[in-house]
Amino acid sequence: MKLAAEAKGGSTLDIKKDACLFRAQRGPPGSPYSRGKDLYVHERKGQTPLYYLHRWSVNAGEKESIVPISPIMAARFLEERGLVCPDLGHQRGAEILRRWGYGILEEF
Repeated sequence: MKLAAEAKGGSTLDIKKDACLFRAQRGPPGSPYSRGKDLYVHERKGQTPLYYLHRWSVNAGEKESIVPISPIMAARFLEERGLVCPDLGHQRGAEILRRWGYGILEEF
């Protein structure tokens, strides 16, 4: 399926053209893997890249969507799945909070 969306600044986010950083496991309709989120990055010349989630479902009647997210949220998304990418956002604050025992930055 071709899914694209217009982002701020006139960029076109397209899951067929942009780099996928994380692809969720897929399964048949009704299974635990019948819906999920994939993380993509849209590179822009001379500007910061745009990160976005592609929310998908193989279940009938459920719509797919594209949701732009911040670089920090992209890093958290990967981190929750066991992947650490220090180039995404400023991780120093998140590392300090994790050492103090906080797991979710949104707690504040």
